[in-house]
Amino acid sequence: MTDAAKQGSREGACSAPVCGRVAAVGWLLALAVALAVYVLTMAPGLVWHDAGYYQTEAAALDLVRPGEAVRVHPFFLFVAHGLGMVGLWTYAKAASVASAIGTAILAANVWLIIHLLTRNARAAIVGFLACMLAHTIWQQGVQPQTYGWSNAFLTGMILAAIVYALSGRTGWLLLLFFLGGVGLSVHLLSQIGLVVLGVWITVRVLRRRTPAWILPAGAALWVFGSGLFWYVAWLEFERTGSLGATLESAFLGGWGSAVFNVGGLLGMFWRSVLMLVLNFPTPVALLAAYGFWRSRRLLDGTGLAWVLGALVAVYLGFALRYRVPNQNFFFTPMYALVAVYIGLGVHATGWTRRRGLLALLVVLTVAVAPMYRLMATLAERWQVDLRGDGKNHTVPYRNFYTYYLEPWQQNQTGAARFASEVLADLPRDAVLLPDTTTAPPLKYLLRVEHERPDVRLVDLYDVRFEAWAEPYWYGDVNLLPRLRAEGRRVFVVSDHPAYVPRWVTQYGRIKAFGIIYEVVDREQGGGSP
Repeated sequence: MTDAAKQGSREGACSAPVCGRVAAVGWLLALAVALAVYVLTMAPGLVWHDAGYYQTEAAALDLVRPGEAVRVHPFFLFVAHGLGMVGLWTYAKAASVASAIGTAILAANVWLIIHLLTRNARAAIVGFLACMLAHTIWQQGVQPQTYGWSNAFLTGMILAAIVYALSGRTGWLLLLFFLGGVGLSVHLLSQIGLVVLGVWITVRVLRRRTPAWILPAGAALWVFGSGLFWYVAWLEFERTGSLGATLESAFLGGWGSAVFNVGGLLGMFWRSVLMLVLNFPTPVALLAAYGFWRSRRLLDGTGLAWVLGALVAVYLGFALRYRVPNQNFFFTPMYALVAVYIGLGVHATGWTRRRGLLALLVVLTVAVAPMYRLMATLAERWQVDLRGDGKNHTVPYRNFYTYYLEPWQQNQTGAARFASEVLADLPRDAVLLPDTTTAPPLKYLLRVEHERPDVRLVDLYDVRFEAWAEPYWYGDVNLLPRLRAEGRRVFVVSDHPAYVPRWVTQYGRIKAFGIIYEVVDREQGGGSP
């Protein structure tokens, strides 16, 4: 039986126009629900970590990252900057809104994937809720992050592949390659999925089930769609004049050792299991295994069962050994696919025909929210070491446990309060050396709001991009005499050695100064060594 014939058998009594309207309306409703959830639980302003850097970069539309062009993510910055120009909110809030839109599209795409594969809107609702409320996906939807858009383009490619497999219309494959190109301008993570889908298309070409001209035409559309990425790469080439250095900057940056890491896999495996439980902490997750087992029968003849399975395996394999602090973010493509399998599992059980069972599934799926609150409460009560290195990073006005274990951010006003208070208290011409957690909100106020232009802020990202900044963090020379001669006092945010430049603890002492610390000469006494 051909793919098109199988599509007809799947539709049954549902005509193509009717099913098309159901799909469109359902996708729009899912998008509206997800967007409402993310907007209502969104960070109200400034945020910590990398997300906070995107707020400053979006405002400046900063497309240059010397040596690390891979971190620019130009599509996201253009969307966030464009939203900031609307004038309804600050650039900081616009960056969060941009993330909410991309992540909401991801969740809506999951609904549509399940619906197209099963023609079961109720099963699709369960899978959609599982995706929308998955901890890390939810977390990415409420503060500035690029992963929501990256996964939106990944699921968009999957949708194009599904419609092609069911209809046989090659135009959908052209759309797939174009979406893959735009996805490259969002985040390289989307390209792993494009490789898997490209292999599937190539196999079809070799079996003469898909015309061969699709491959060169698709490659051209991919290059066209990824124009913003290549523009950023060109800016890097103009800076370095080296093709090799440019390619390394564009595809690896300083993360090559993490990309190719094969060490410490046992410990990372157990961390990955805990992350999976965190994202799907109710029994509904077990339906994903059933959906995976039944997928070959449900999707017989299309090859899509193998495609979905390969996508899960490849993304799992990549994230499992990707040794970076935010490793959990790189599991989100797999989490979205787990939600798809949950929908397939719900459909395969036939429980959607029983209102009571369907209602129970919805309740259990939504019950992840109180589970997140419970986990945060218990972890704080028992002082669980979430970092696994014996220390949880203490930051003023931030509860470590609720910040990491509760995905909603509507009450996270600590970053703005911290940055405003620190800048208000610093003496004139101060030098501030914050770590990469606390630097972003400070940078936004300094560089976007132009508060305290007299303050010199130097963080570890400045060191990576600006040679003049290196002595502030990695030098062995005592900077205190020189800075004192310039009329500058030096401050750090933490008194923990891991978050303080080496020369500070070698030559100076740290004493409390409001909610941060001042670096003084050892002979002045007081403070920490």
